Amino acid sequence: MGLLNLEVAKCHVNDVGKTRCPCKYCQNSMTQTLDVVERHLFTYGISSVYNKWVYHGEATNLARFERGASSSEGERLSRESNIGDEDDDILDLLTDLQGSMIAREENFDDGDGFDDEVPEDVDEINTSNVFEELMNEARNPLYPGCTKFSSLNFLVKLMHIKVLNNWSNKSFDMLLELLKDAFPIGTYIPKSLYEAKRRLCDIGLGYDSIHACKYDCVLFRKKFANCQSCLVCGESRYKMDSGKGKKIPNKVLRHFPLIPRLKRLFSSKHIVSEMRWHKYKRVDTEDVLRHPADAAGWKHFDREFPHFASEPRNVRLGLASDSFNPFGNMSIAYSMWPVLLIPYNLPPWKCMKESNFFMSLLVPGPKSPGKEIDVYLQPLIDELKELWNNGVRTFDCTDEEYFRLHACLL
Repeated sequence: MGLLNLEVAKCHVNDVGKTRCPCKYCQNSMTQTLDVVERHLFTYGISSVYNKWVYHGEATNLARFERGASSSEGERLSRESNIGDEDDDILDLLTDLQGSMIAREENFDDGDGFDDEVPEDVDEINTSNVFEELMNEARNPLYPGCTKFSSLNFLVKLMHIKVLNNWSNKSFDMLLELLKDAFPIGTYIPKSLYEAKRRLCDIGLGYDSIHACKYDCVLFRKKFANCQSCLVCGESRYKMDSGKGKKIPNKVLRHFPLIPRLKRLFSSKHIVSEMRWHKYKRVDTEDVLRHPADAAGWKHFDREFPHFASEPRNVRLGLASDSFNPFGNMSIAYSMWPVLLIPYNLPPWKCMKESNFFMSLLVPGPKSPGKEIDVYLQPLIDELKELWNNGVRTFDCTDEEYFRLHACLL
């Protein structure tokens, strides 16, 4: 089957010698050279849902294929795969995620002198398996005969309701147990909140938990990762508890990695073109400030660092932070500090839109970190240094090419 697909693919290459790759990993969403297509077919095999070769000369209803149903399956699978209009958002999210995953796979020479190591084949196959499982969950109905929800869509909505209504973890676990008993056999519902969170981490909704000293001296990471007490003040890493259960850290910093999210901006067909808006679509009018790119500071930065400015896809970020009380109107003196990043590349009606902000860090309370805020900024600073000094290899889904992405904090 692999050789047959390769021969067919040779007849459908584009102007630069690439064709859509029908392997289980690429799912025809990426164009590759024939050598890469051949390797993918032998490594991963052909996609199980690619029954009509619509991207390689066979005529069929393309819309039905893209929703994961073949003509031989008839209207039954067509109904099941078209599970509500809102599932389109989930499938788009997974398509963007796939682009980010594939960007890790190939070791392309981008001409910048940096050699990107390629993960082991086992890791690549594991990544492919994760994507296959997510796509199956996004396409399969919640239970046999369900036409409104897929299993992944239902999980995302359920977690959203939990957050909006401040459900406790225990109550959510009890709800999941009840739903598993109530729904028909064959329904995929996670057994616990822990399992649900792990599933959401696979689609990029996770974060890193980093233990911190009670008095904000250090973060227990890197060379301090295995320390049981603070090397500065001597305070224990964990709360004193005579019980034999799991140790509870005094403070936990939530770190939301920035680099994967920046790379996914260029994997999304909905937003990638807008990351260059400031260069190609902005109207530069003297003495009129419509966008940060109109400011004197932006223009001065371009003159000081012409190499950075020469690539319009390089990301310029703004940083903001303020305290909030997670307990709302309750009379509890507690504050947490989210650290937000704003991508200034986007047009003005989007760059200041809440949905486009990146939460980078969630600094724990109960009090303001004060002058020790620099301790909590360390994970973000490390990422910004990497993005500034070396950059990261990123795939642009519009130009279908890899480039070296850099970022700076204005």
